[in-house]
Amino acid sequence: MWTTLVFTLIFVGLGLTVLFVAISGGPGGARKRMASQSRGTRRLALVNFFIALIVLGLGIPAAVIATVDNRDDIPEANVKNLTAAEKHGRQLFGERCANCHTLEAANAVAQVGPNLDNLRPAKALVLDAIHNGRARGNGQMAADLVEGEDADDVASFVAKAVGQSGQGAGK
Repeated sequence: MWTTLVFTLIFVGLGLTVLFVAISGGPGGARKRMASQSRGTRRLALVNFFIALIVLGLGIPAAVIATVDNRDDIPEANVKNLTAAEKHGRQLFGERCANCHTLEAANAVAQVGPNLDNLRPAKALVLDAIHNGRARGNGQMAADLVEGEDADDVASFVAKAVGQSGQGAGK
């Protein structure tokens, strides 16, 4: 975060310097203009410069960083508006399910369990698999890897991630 901010500040400063020199008629004009101004005018120009530097160099990058950090969607998987429960389900999926299952929205790529992006299970099927476990020849999914609200959150996240939210949404 800080490296981005410093990088941005350097380029904002360079840009403002180039703008000042250009407006003043080049390097010679900038020197003449600074020498001909009164002390109060130079002080006002310096204050304005620092205000612009703070707004452009700190405010805008901070707003962009805050927006990215607080987003509730996963654009690379075309998933939007995750609820708090679905975000929690995403975290739990990453901790307990991503070792076996592939799911783009969780950035999970595994070969043991079924690829959930291809299977596209509804919430009810995910809940059933969580509660009862599965065995399909290549391995075995233990029952109740997550329980209660956690299981519901994982099922909600998986269903939304594969485009099945709203189907089979019973608890």
